[in-house]
Amino acid sequence: MGCRLKPQRCVILAAGMARRLQPLTDYTPQCLLDVQGKPLLQRMLETLFSAGIEDAALVVGFQSELIRFFVKNKFPLKKIRFIFNPKYDTTNNAFSLLLAKRYVLDSRGEFSNRILLLDSDILFGPALLLNFLESASEEAIAVRVQGVHEEEEIRVDVNSHSEVLKIGKDVPMDLTCGESIGMASFSPAGTEQLFSVLNSRICNGAGRTEFYEASFQALIEKGVRITAVDVGKQPVLDIDTPEDYDRALRMCRRDEIK
Repeated sequence: MGCRLKPQRCVILAAGMARRLQPLTDYTPQCLLDVQGKPLLQRMLETLFSAGIEDAALVVGFQSELIRFFVKNKFPLKKIRFIFNPKYDTTNNAFSLLLAKRYVLDSRGEFSNRILLLDSDILFGPALLLNFLESASEEAIAVRVQGVHEEEEIRVDVNSHSEVLKIGKDVPMDLTCGESIGMASFSPAGTEQLFSVLNSRICNGAGRTEFYEASFQALIEKGVRITAVDVGKQPVLDIDTPEDYDRALRMCRRDEIK
C-alpha cells in the first residue's frame, strides 16, 4: 500500500546531550545507544528506507563525529546529509530544526518538498511509520493516545475533528488527548510557514531554547490546521531516561517493535 503523501525529505534531530540519560550518554550520543544489537539511529534509518524515504539529513551536535562515522560506515551508499549545530549545549531542538532550512529548500531556493520531521530518540517500527504516512493530512503529528500520560510529555489537546488545539508540556492533564511522539509531516506550504515562525521566534524571542512544538502552537494560532494522527496500538517509546532505555530493551527482547 503506497503512502498517500510520502515526504521527499526527512530531518532527524540528533544534536542534544540527553542529560537525563546520563551516565549512558556521557560519551555516547543518545541516538547511538544500542537497543538489542542495533543502535537506535540504525533502526530509524532502516525504517525510513523501507518506507521509500531515501533523502535524509541529521542535525548533529554532541559527539557529532561519532554519529558521522557510524552513519557513513553503516550506510555508505545512502543519501544522508549532516548539519552541525555548534551551539548544541545552549540551544534546544527548535534552533536545530531552523538550521535545516537550506536542506529542505529545493535547488531554486523554494519550499517545494514535503518533509518528515523526527526526533532521534524514539523507538518505533515500520508499521507505525507507514500507518502515520498513510493517515497524515497536509500538516500532521503522530500522537500516542493509548496508555498513561505524564507531566514530562509533549501533550496535545484536540477537537472532535482530530485537529490540534494546543500542544506543549503546559497542556493540562485533564485536556490531554495524548503524547506527541516526535514525528511530524508538513506540506511544502506548511514547511515554509513553519520555518518562517521558527526564524521569527529564534531571532526575536526565546526560540533558541524552545522545543519546536512552540512553533507548532504559533502556527495553530495563525490558523494553520495540524491534524493529530493516533498511532493506535503500535509500540513506540521516547527514550529520555535510563528507565526508558531499560523498557526499550524489554520491548525489543519481546519482539514488540514491528
